[in-house]
Formats: sequence, C-alpha cells, structure tokens
Amino acid sequence: MLERIAAARPTFSAGLIRVADAISRSPELTANIGIVELAQAAGTSVGTVTRFCRVIGLDGYTALRLALATELGQAAADLDADPTGEIEPSASARDTVKLIAASSVNAIRRTATLLDTEALNRLAVAVDEARQVQIFAFGGSAQIARYLADQLVGIGVVTLTSPDVTTAAAHAVTLGPGDVAIAISHSGTAQHALDLLSVARERGAFTAGITSSMHAPLVTEADLTLVTTARSTTARYRGTAGRHAQLFVTDALYVRVSQRRAGQANRLLTLAGQATAPYQTRGEHRAARTDPAPGALTPAVATDAAQRASTPAVVNDPAPGASMLPGASTPVVVTEQASGGILVLDTDQDWATESAVRWSWRPEVEADDPDRPWRCPTDARLRRDASGQQYLLVADSYGLLAMVRYPEGGAAAWSVHAGAAANPHGIELLPGGNIAAAASTGGWVRIYPASQPDATGYAEDRLPGAHEVLWRADDGGLWAIGDTLLVRYEVGGPAAAPTLRRAASHDLPTAGGHDLQPDAGEPGLLWVTTRHGVYRFDTVAGEFVAGAPAWDRPDVKSVGTDRRSGAVLQTTPQPDEECGWGTDRVDFFVGEEPRVSKTLPGARIYRARWFATDSN
Repeated sequence: MLERIAAARPTFSAGLIRVADAISRSPELTANIGIVELAQAAGTSVGTVTRFCRVIGLDGYTALRLALATELGQAAADLDADPTGEIEPSASARDTVKLIAASSVNAIRRTATLLDTEALNRLAVAVDEARQVQIFAFGGSAQIARYLADQLVGIGVVTLTSPDVTTAAAHAVTLGPGDVAIAISHSGTAQHALDLLSVARERGAFTAGITSSMHAPLVTEADLTLVTTARSTTARYRGTAGRHAQLFVTDALYVRVSQRRAGQANRLLTLAGQATAPYQTRGEHRAARTDPAPGALTPAVATDAAQRASTPAVVNDPAPGASMLPGASTPVVVTEQASGGILVLDTDQDWATESAVRWSWRPEVEADDPDRPWRCPTDARLRRDASGQQYLLVADSYGLLAMVRYPEGGAAAWSVHAGAAANPHGIELLPGGNIAAAASTGGWVRIYPASQPDATGYAEDRLPGAHEVLWRADDGGLWAIGDTLLVRYEVGGPAAAPTLRRAASHDLPTAGGHDLQPDAGEPGLLWVTTRHGVYRFDTVAGEFVAGAPAWDRPDVKSVGTDRRSGAVLQTTPQPDEECGWGTDRVDFFVGEEPRVSKTLPGARIYRARWFATDSN
C-alpha cells in the first residue's frame, strides 16, 4: 500500500499529498485510528481522506486501515526491515553492510509486489519472437542494459546496445516491424532514451520501458512498461538499491524468454560452457564438460507456468523419436481432428509422450449438439496485436472462427459461426484488429469487423475453393488461395465497415489450391500448395518458382519454414486414413532434404504450423 501511494503521489493535489504524507510518516498510527483523527493529523477534511482512498483504488477508509495492518504485520515478522535514515559517518562496517543489504533486499521485494507480470509476459513473448532487440540506456542504466544484452545474446536473441548516443541512434534507424526496443531509465526522464524509443516506435518496432516511476514520460512513450520500486531509499546508497531492482526485473525478463526457448537456451549455454572451459582452472575445466553450463535452465525452471502442468522437462539429449533439427526449439501447433483440439507440441520431445504437449485448447461445446460449430479444426496460427497481446486464431470446418488469448486460453475473445455449409478453412488477423477468413465450400473470402464490439456484417469476395488467407505487412496486402487462383486483395474502408478489392490475380500452376504461407527467411516468397505439388511464388516478380524435389509432393495440406532453424515442415494425408485428409505425422526437412518425422499416435492432424508469429 505504501508503494502504491508513493507511485501515485506525483499526481495528487495539495490536499491529497498531505494525507499521503501523514500515512507515510506513521502507517502504524493510521492502521489504528479513525478517519477523523487522520484528517486532523493531515490538516485536511474527512471528505479529502475519503477521496484519497478512492484515488488509490480502495472502497474507503476501512479498506485502507485493513491493508496497512496486513502489511505491517508482515513487516513485523521481517527482520530485514527497510532502513529509513542516512548511514551516519560513525556507523560501523557491520551496520553499514546490514543497512545496504536491507535496502537492496526490500527494493527487490517491493518491485516484485509492484511488477506487472502480464506485461512481463508480453515483453518476453515479443523479445523471443523479435528479429532483433535494441536496448537504449545511458549513464548508470547503461550497465544494466549491457548485462541484459549479454544475457539475451547468450540464448540466441540478436541484441544491440551502446552507451554512446550516436552509435545507439545509428542502431535505432535499423529497427522495423517485428523488432523490439527497450529503454531503461531509473527516473524515466532520460531524454536520449526517450528520443530513441520514439524513433523505434515510428519505425514500427514494439517498444517497452523499465523505470522506477509509473508516472514518468517513459511510460507514455512505450507500448508497455515494467516498473521497479517507486520509493527512494537512503540517499547515500539509493543508487545501489535502484540498480538491484532494475537487475531483478531484467533477470525476470531473461528467465521468461529462456523458458520460452528452453531447448535452444540450454544447448547454447552448454556450448558456451564448453567453449570457455579451456580458460578455466583444471578442476573447473572437468566440471564444464560434465555439468550444465552456468546459467543453464533446470527442468523445473524451464517450465512455463502459463502452460499446462504437463509441460515437458528440458533434456539435453533427445528422447527416442525426438527432433534432430538444428535449433528446433520452435514448437509446432497442429489442428488435431480426432480429439477436436488445438495442440502445441515441443519439437524437442517424443510426441508419443504426454510431456510433448505444451499447450492445448478446444471450445466449450455440447458434444450432443447437432449444430455445434466445432468438430474438425482446420487452421491455427499465432498472432500478436498492436498492444502486444498474443492470440491463437482458429478455424473449424463446422463453422467456428475464433480468436483465443494466448497463453491464457479459456473462452474466445472473439468468435463467429460462419456456418457448417461454408466449410471454413483459413483465418488471419489484420492490422487494426479485424479478421480475414476463407471458406472452401462457401467459396468466399471475408473481412469481419472484429475490432468493433458492436459491428455486424462483413465484406466478401467470391473465390471458389478458398482455403487460406495471409496478411503480408511488406506489401500491405491480404493474399488468398482458391481452387485455381492466387489473389492479392486491398483492404480498405473504416474498421467498422471494411472493404475488400482484388488488386491482382495469378493462375495456379496446377488445380486445387490448398495452403498459403510465408517462406520465412526469404523475403518476397510465399509457399503455395495444390493437390498436385508444392510451389513458391515470388511476389516481386509475380511468378511461381518450383520447389526442391523433396518438398514437391502431391496433396500437401500444410507447409512452412521456421525462421530460426530454417527447417521446413509439411503434412500430407496417410493413404489409409479414413477421412482422406488426416495424418498422425509431421515431416521436417532441413537443407531441402528429409530429416525427421514426428508421430502423434492416434491423431488425425490436418494442418501444422510453426508456433511463432514470424514463421506462419
């Protein structure tokens, strides 16, 4: 409660400041006196005290007293109470060390209480998926930036930072969509950091700040902010405590990113340990070759609390049947029609084990409802909106189109029943929050005004056999594939009443268009599959390019490239599968050659996608 009051104090009127100061001077007294007594102690009115309670988010004075009493009881049991005075010149070395330690420990504790863990998760996701991360920090904060950059580079995240403003500015202009910029400033007012964060935002990067004040200019400049302790400690060592609070937040961010890419992180940290082993003493050299590298994640740490309790433990050696793909820590999401679920699977695990399932989702529908819109999921892809919130977009051939928050899961954030007769096959999130969808039997491509809670209707274009839609930021177009055509659309109009216009059409090389995906790592190229083959389309030249022989198979239902490892995945129906379109296997290729297949026993997989926003 004292933390909340301190953080909000810069926004208070003079009367509210007097109330805040009276509480901060003697929280024990406030917890034990009535509202009239506090008003008198603050030199203000009972009405001002009541208004103060509401401003800080409480129902009234009773709630304030209860909150303070609870926190004071916890503090009384804490032998490391936060020091409040200066360290006197006469203080002994022992007392000095105790006071500094108490200040740093309590700064971290207060920060842990204040930290927005949802924002932390959003930033970890953005960093994990970023093409590059840049950290802007100067003065004392530059040390924190260097520490965070070194940590992230060690687990494979391309990260740049420089304490030199000119160099940092030169870096900033290379940012763009899909990148992340983080500014670190204790006060939140460092002008150079603010200016460069503004440059990053203008160039389309996702921006974040780390500061000690939730009312600082940095908060309004960034897409999200992680706030450290807002209260100053003793002047002579407040810098140490503040730095420790910043290090605590950057460590939390680093660990969350490491958890998301645990397999890759462990491999890189192990390799780093082996690389530095020759420079250690003889005893340490032996340990480096037999033990995990310093900082490597243990199985317990590598578990994402937002995922199921059965999230796989991290292993350094692949289990039988596990992936042998280079750097293949990117999970795969599959539409599994035997169970009617969406499954996120770990590529470093044996899919025959339950631990391979990192996350799953299916809507709450009545199994005996003949009109239920969810039976055979056809599409699933991970997307992130402008605020950084992640969504899993899903389609089902029985009619459901939905957008589900990830990793929260639960009820859909948006959904529509497009009708079983339409046979929806593809779904995409557009800039601004609207939804594009494709239906094969219905023969249409639609734009739903999902960004507008009260909007109804949709924009539609007839495209026979429409199977998939894909938004491409580089050319600002919505692409769709039908039976015989690859089409680029221009999306216009207001968000509540979007329009859809064909900008270009290209005849497919063979009939029966099916999947449409970006060829991650190859700008301008799209994967295109038909009943007869696999192709790539050059969006700049406007022509199709044949794929490698290993990829060029008939009836490929899904295809995609992992931007991190370069691996290509495909799904094709099993010859004896009862429905004629499902499989229990996903095939992976590396360097245009078959590498490994992962089998999910008893499954009927229709499509598989790399579970990363930059690879599908």
